[in-house]
Amino acid sequence: MKKLQEEKMEYLVSGQRYIGILLKASSEEPKAAVVLLPDWRGQSKLAYEHANHLIDLGYTVVIADLYGDGFTPNSPTEVGPLVKQLIEQRVESVQILVACTKQLKTIISSNTPIFHLGFSAGGMIALDYGRMGADSAGIILCSALLKTALPKMNQHIHAPILILQGTQDEVSPMHTILEIIEEMDKVENDTNIHLYSQTHHAFDNPEAGTDPKARLVYSKKSAQRAKNDIENFINNSLPKA
Repeated sequence: MKKLQEEKMEYLVSGQRYIGILLKASSEEPKAAVVLLPDWRGQSKLAYEHANHLIDLGYTVVIADLYGDGFTPNSPTEVGPLVKQLIEQRVESVQILVACTKQLKTIISSNTPIFHLGFSAGGMIALDYGRMGADSAGIILCSALLKTALPKMNQHIHAPILILQGTQDEVSPMHTILEIIEEMDKVENDTNIHLYSQTHHAFDNPEAGTDPKARLVYSKKSAQRAKNDIENFINNSLPKA
């Protein structure tokens, strides 16, 4: 693992302070930057593990703060109202990502491509960001909470998109995935959709356990496939020298 630099990255939205965590290798120029929108756990151990993997691949990462003041919940019941707010105020949630990306641009080199990678509710926000005119080199959703576009959103997305979902996902079931495919096709978005069989929601999280009857289930095989697919997507989306 590379030697890392870690620092706080603050941004404001409607007077609310947000505190992202910027992580980068200390001795090299990154190939790209990734804004990582975590699942309900926020800036958790799992988010750091995802970030460290991306840094080992040569990217700088900021773990976005979606709740404000760098809040990291300890239980689903604690964060329930906050996630509910992200879902009910999707346009406002996108503004948090806009502010985070804008602040990141003041830190990294101007020619560094920026990708947006969202897990669960973070994936919902990343896709909505694309629908609202995202300035992104690529948008990636992994085990996302999928939602079709709101009427006020432009369905056409300029950036290439990668969606990684499990066929047994009860949070975003197959009928929802098919609705997203229909939306993407209708406006000819550049979209890659990878479906992992026998795979549930939160398949990237070892703490989800392996009970196939549970709503959240970890899959080591699908988690590794997702890492490979994300790496390939980013590398293939980078500007050619």
